[in-house]
Amino acid sequence: MSHEVPKADQESRKMTENESKSDIPGKKHEYESSAERNASTVPQGVPEAGVRKLTFASDTNDTGELNQELSEAVNADARPDTLSSAENPESAEKGSTFLMPEEKDENFTLRLNDKGLQDTPLLTFESQNLKRLFLHNNELKTLHLNVGNLTNLEILLLERNRLTCLPPEISFLHKLTVLNVSHNQLLYLPKEFSKLVNLKELFLNHNNMDEFPFALRSLETLELAGNKLKTLPDAMADMEKLKVFNIDSNHFSIFPRVLCYLPNLVKLSICQNSIQSLPKDIKELKKLEEFSISNNKLIFLPVQFFQLTKLKELRADDNKLEFLSDKVENLRELRFLNLAKNLFKSLTDNLCNCTMLKHLIIHDNQLTQLPANIHRLRNLKEFSVSRNQLDSLDEQVSYLKDLSKIELSGNALTHIPVELKDCIQITKADLSYNKLSQFPNALCALFDLKYLNLSGNSISEIIPGISDIKDLEHLELNKNKLSSFSACLCSLTKLVYLDLSENEISNIPAVVSEMKALRVLLLHHNKFDSFPEELCTLKFLKALDISNNQIKTIPLKISNLEAIKDLNVSDNQFASFPSEICHLSSLEKLTLSQMHGLKLTQIPEELSKLVCLRELDISHNALKEMPDSIGELEYLVHLIANNNDISQLPKSITSLRNLQHLDLSENRLKSLPAGLHHLHLLKDINFDGNFLFEPLKDLCRGKQLHPILCYLESANERDEKILRKMIEVIADNVASEDFEFFCQKLQLRQADIKSLENTRTLKLKEKIIKALDIWISENQDLTYAEMVDKLIRILVMTGMCDLTNKVKALKLYSQMVKF
Repeated sequence: MSHEVPKADQESRKMTENESKSDIPGKKHEYESSAERNASTVPQGVPEAGVRKLTFASDTNDTGELNQELSEAVNADARPDTLSSAENPESAEKGSTFLMPEEKDENFTLRLNDKGLQDTPLLTFESQNLKRLFLHNNELKTLHLNVGNLTNLEILLLERNRLTCLPPEISFLHKLTVLNVSHNQLLYLPKEFSKLVNLKELFLNHNNMDEFPFALRSLETLELAGNKLKTLPDAMADMEKLKVFNIDSNHFSIFPRVLCYLPNLVKLSICQNSIQSLPKDIKELKKLEEFSISNNKLIFLPVQFFQLTKLKELRADDNKLEFLSDKVENLRELRFLNLAKNLFKSLTDNLCNCTMLKHLIIHDNQLTQLPANIHRLRNLKEFSVSRNQLDSLDEQVSYLKDLSKIELSGNALTHIPVELKDCIQITKADLSYNKLSQFPNALCALFDLKYLNLSGNSISEIIPGISDIKDLEHLELNKNKLSSFSACLCSLTKLVYLDLSENEISNIPAVVSEMKALRVLLLHHNKFDSFPEELCTLKFLKALDISNNQIKTIPLKISNLEAIKDLNVSDNQFASFPSEICHLSSLEKLTLSQMHGLKLTQIPEELSKLVCLRELDISHNALKEMPDSIGELEYLVHLIANNNDISQLPKSITSLRNLQHLDLSENRLKSLPAGLHHLHLLKDINFDGNFLFEPLKDLCRGKQLHPILCYLESANERDEKILRKMIEVIADNVASEDFEFFCQKLQLRQADIKSLENTRTLKLKEKIIKALDIWISENQDLTYAEMVDKLIRILVMTGMCDLTNKVKALKLYSQMVKF
């Protein structure tokens, strides 16, 4: 069961980040790259007092319409007195806004981003004052040659289009300082590109380039992540101004030595490649402050590396490092160190001389003990050593007064030293999956603690001192040996998330009603034999999982859970569907899968009361049918009913216009309703393991809706024609003396029968056809195939053997012939 877990603290960064850095420049250039932002915001450097606004509808994708708008803009640029008619506050509310400067304003910004453009309007290239052009998030495949006319352009944003190349004319943009062409399909850069002598920031992330052929001496920032580069040109050594360089996620197997001769490089990222070693020349990067080489194949860091004394951040996680040089103590400026997911069995004690270190991340190694002088890292705020082989935690941890986050999950700790209580600034502690048999007393003194994970231990009792952690918001105690829901937990009035699953709990204390902040409660895999009525006092609870217990009934008081959105009562012992659930009108997700519980045979019509339901899981039961009222669940997106005995779907299922996911695999379906074509959003289907006839069965294996719908539509037309032909055969073979008896078997009203008999203008055949038309109109809820079968059953009841055989033969023959 997945829940949105409240964050106990706001982490300043992802410590094991291996992904490439942002494609948009940092604070120096904060561009509006999202259509959800207010498009009328004035960009940096543009004085709002000197700006006029021109608006056009945000869904204006037609180039012709945009050209008209731009024509007005260009004319207004020449004659600002004509612009006033465009300043309409009402239109500004409806559409996005690009900015027109006053006659003498030098900061002309044109916003054409997020418009779905396939071509750039030609009038875009006619304004000589244009300095910033935003074309990102469109469908552009080419950039018009006239881009060279924009000789005053300084910033050009083209990211997230479909560009395969840039025109040579881009070289005429001599004043261009920022170019972002990330997330396109560029294969190369034109040779004229090297003429952009004022370019300072270039973003080419996530394209298809296999080379960067030349040096741009003015560049300060260059991002090439997510391409196909294997080498870099020696000429790059001339890029002396380069400060930030990113080549994550390329095809480098050897560290490019030319990088060692970029004297002003401050930030270098070369993550997610296949680099096995660093050259000795790396010591030349005297100004380097941030170095990321995560997710490579490094076996060691050369001793020369530790001459980079300006280094503040080092990310070398997910490599094959076994040894850390004693020279690491030279990195006295180091603030952030990530060595996670390596092969370290020990760490040199000299690491503790890096006393400025604030973040030490060494999880997923093979450490059996920590450096002896770990207490010297007095500035440490985050300490992550999860999934190692520690069997004890040194009491010196108490000296880490600034510690706010400690992660020790997946070790072999049998106790937590009481000295940890002195680390009073800890807000997050993960001690899960160790060998703790008692709740650590030290934790009760951490008054700022908001997130605590003790799952996967052997704790059998909650100590009263836990009530002192008054600010605790997130608590995980699953997979322990708790026999009761301790009343002490109920004093945690700020607790939002509580996981007590996979214990041996059988009852809930009445004081649980004090937990007014609780939103998520997990109690699955415990020992409940009845639904605890005490839970019904949690009026603000949003998610409850009490699956895999022995519950037989649900109390009516469950309706008091007025805010509940997610309820899982699977794998219990309900004799019948607990209809009390149908009173939870706020419910959005209901899971009642009985893989290991007592199988349900019926779903009540009352299910339609769950008017907000978006996801329903009734899999692994013994249902023979679905309620017809299921079609009233208008917001249903996911319907999971696999592994049942359903032989026929209700026609109402075709009313679920928001349905996207439908799983009816492993049932007894022989046919599918033709009305499935009404489910326009349906994209994920599974009908495997049913009794469907060929070719429908074969079509369903492909799990593609369109061919299934085409077949169903064709089959429906065929069945309608079969029915009409059957009516003709019947009309030709029912004798006049059998007419009244036949109409009675059709269950027509007596008044209709008499009316037909007394209509002298109609011949017998016409009367029979009229009678059958009345019967069809009264059976509109059936498909044509179902009408055919029902009509055959009626003929059997009349005893008209010859006619019955003729109709059966017609059905069999017709199914093999295309009309």
